[in-house]
This record gives sequence, C-alpha cells and structure tokens, in this order.
Amino acid sequence: MNSIEIYGYATQEICAGCEGHCGDGECSPGAKKTTEALVKEFKALLHDAGISAQVTFYEATKENLARHEDVNRVLSMAELTPAIVLNGKLLFFGGFSPEGLVEEVRKRIN
Repeated sequence: MNSIEIYGYATQEICAGCEGHCGDGECSPGAKKTTEALVKEFKALLHDAGISAQVTFYEATKENLARHEDVNRVLSMAELTPAIVLNGKLLFFGGFSPEGLVEEVRKRIN
C-alpha cells in the first residue's frame, strides 16, 4: 500500500483552485479552503479513483516535522505548507489541488 503524508496547518486556508500561486491578486471566490477540508477531499478522490493509499495528516509542529528530514528542511526555510510526501519522498510543497494531486499520485505509482 502506498503511503502519503501531508504536513501543514489544519485550519489554515490555502488556495485550492489556483495551485497556490495567486500573486498579488485574490483567489477566485470560494477557492480558499482549509488544509483539513482539502485533505478530506483528497482522501475521497483517491478512494473514488481506486488508488490504495494510507493518507496521514500531520500538524506542522516541530516534533512532527522531525519525522521527515526533507520536509523539516524545506519548511524551516520558508512558509511552504502543506508539504506532501509520497512513499517517503517529498513530492510537493506550497500548494494543494486535490484533483491534481490524485493525478500525480496515479502517475507516480503506476
């Protein structure tokens, strides 16, 4: 089974519809969601796609970041949450598109 770890802040609202890169402008209406909501949506999409994966969310605390050296290094340099790890390797950081992430996971595990 695949393992996906997500490190971030559960209640932090982040862009969900513009890949986290809004520049100086605002996100489109309704595009910001909490990390917690995006993780829940991602889990449902994985299930619907038939992708077997254990998804674990970790609040970005000092103790949890110490679990993964690359995540700890990246997040200690800049505010780039959430960070997403697939099967032990840092995959993405600084944005979260549940649909895009499902597609990327599908590509990398097949």
